[in-house]
Amino acid sequence: MTGNHWSYDILKQLAKEGGTDINELKALFSNEIGTQRKYDCIRSVEDLLDCLERADELSEDNVELLHRMSSNQPKLKEALNAYTPPAPREPVNRYQELRLAEELREQLRFGAPQVVPVSAATTTAPPPPAQMTTSPAAFTERKRAAVFKKISEELGRFWRRLGRAAGIGEGSMDNIEERFPHDLKSQILRLLQVIEEDDCHDPKHFLIRLCRALGECGRNDLRKNVEQIMSY
Repeated sequence: MTGNHWSYDILKQLAKEGGTDINELKALFSNEIGTQRKYDCIRSVEDLLDCLERADELSEDNVELLHRMSSNQPKLKEALNAYTPPAPREPVNRYQELRLAEELREQLRFGAPQVVPVSAATTTAPPPPAQMTTSPAAFTERKRAAVFKKISEELGRFWRRLGRAAGIGEGSMDNIEERFPHDLKSQILRLLQVIEEDDCHDPKHFLIRLCRALGECGRNDLRKNVEQIMSY
């Protein structure tokens, strides 16, 4: 049987059915599990796999931990040997990223302070600094809701990758996971709010930062969706 017949979900199902003692597996993956709180919450192989996925230690393109788990599971080992990971996602096109950033700046109509040439003959007081303005038609509440809805429905369980690409700290993401432990959509929505509200960045550049992060974490499909939403 070739790798094309083995899906990532089947590999996980085989791991769940392997009969390995959960305490042995928790000890084997204690470093990957991380905190004692997470360690104590794991009561089954399904819990363990979920924890490893949430920590980005296990995914369809990184099944190394399943190989470690398969030492006493011949069926899982056979399936892993025949498994073919999915093709790599489209690499980030830096030129396209710069183009999109410029387009979004235009759509959001960011105002920039005007540079007034300094002249020795000029004795008048300098003009007041220009205010940054956003066109009401650029990033409306309707478009914001559409962007948040699209990403929350399609980003999936690896939302931490987006957070890291956007510069959000692990502590902030741990807080999100603790606040919404079994609600993936709420986790993603809260992450988007944290990115939007981050004091370290100009909130008016939220869309540019979000699109850049989507590209860096391999979700150019969602990035294009955001661009499409902003285009109408």
